[in-house]
Amino acid sequence: MKRFGFALIPALVLVAACSSKQPEEQPAKDQLTLHEVMKNEIDVRADEVWAIGNAAMDDNAGIDPARMTDADWANLKTHSLSLQQAAVDLATLDPIIVVKPGVKIADEGVPYGDSAADVQSNVDKNPQGLRDMANALAAHMGELAKAAEAHDAAKAGPLINQMDGVCENCHLDYWYPSQKALVEQFRNVDVQPTK
Repeated sequence: MKRFGFALIPALVLVAACSSKQPEEQPAKDQLTLHEVMKNEIDVRADEVWAIGNAAMDDNAGIDPARMTDADWANLKTHSLSLQQAAVDLATLDPIIVVKPGVKIADEGVPYGDSAADVQSNVDKNPQGLRDMANALAAHMGELAKAAEAHDAAKAGPLINQMDGVCENCHLDYWYPSQKALVEQFRNVDVQPTK
């Protein structure tokens, strides 16, 4: 009986090892979340780019080169490249985790607001789509950096203006799709300039 008992021990260990539930893969504790990259990198850097564009805006919503100094052009290039890197950071998140446990996102819990769980569900349905949009933002910012380096107001102005659409397209698919119909209504309003 002793021999049978000793032979049974390795078999029981093998069965226990194979049948024990393996913990689900969790992201490293220091891995950034989508929310952190958006809030601390992309949003901050986009605001820096828009601030430069807004300060130099002409009557046609373009860039007035007379309002841009060499320092402004250098800052526009720097902030564009910084935003480009933030977009690359977002595109390379793996896995894409929206928030750490217990963290809420903007508009969570308000009418038409999407929760972090909703956003995670949207991301999980098409993570590559999110990465593609982040890469599109990175490419867009690269073009803006080139225009800034060349002091090309004719190219820089439209690129700054188009940033909002690049960002909004991703937001409507991932961050707040419940507001998509409302945003489309606003986009289709024919606004006449005041005289």
